Amino acid sequence: MAPEPTSPRPRRGPGRPRGADSTARREDILATAAEVFSAEGYRGTSMSEVARACGMSQTGLIHYFPTKDVLLQAVLDRRDEIDLARVRPPGAGRPRGWAFLDSLVELVRHNQGRPGIVRLFTTVAAEAVDPGHPANPWLRHHHRSTAEQLRAALAEADDDGRLVEDAPVESIVRCVIAAVDGLQVQWLADPGHLDMAEDFAVLVDALRGRWGR
Repeated sequence: MAPEPTSPRPRRGPGRPRGADSTARREDILATAAEVFSAEGYRGTSMSEVARACGMSQTGLIHYFPTKDVLLQAVLDRRDEIDLARVRPPGAGRPRGWAFLDSLVELVRHNQGRPGIVRLFTTVAAEAVDPGHPANPWLRHHHRSTAEQLRAALAEADDDGRLVEDAPVESIVRCVIAAVDGLQVQWLADPGHLDMAEDFAVLVDALRGRWGR
């Protein structure tokens, strides 16, 4: 997904452009849908609205994504793919131990340049706490997956002798996730008031200073 444009995405006329590549067209739809979902929320967005923003007919949109639920899931999956690639570039392993938390700092720093992606997560996540929301399974998986990666990183730090014996691993995991989510909300509300990455780095350094060796 390309970085969020600084001006509204230009709208094309209805219909698929001649010779448009299907994969590129799908990526364009996902990028545009992410912008619409982040601005209007899932429940406030219709397929016809997404189609108009993409400059195509609703029939053309349904050719790629048959329902709004399918489209939302694809948008969220793409978001997670982008974040994972940032933490673990292709061909590289996940950073080990405390270095994994440092990589999260860099991910937060990178996301400060992608307000649309941050807004998408916070907007959809706020709705998805409802068990009946179609993104609720994604949200639960997102938090569980992040927690598993953090536990694995702290276990590696322990194996390397870089974690004190009585470190409260589960509390550390929950605090890290809560900090990232909470900083995003504060930053979106007043982006000029704080630096998410610097504040999150303070937390990581404090955790390492207290529980690391």
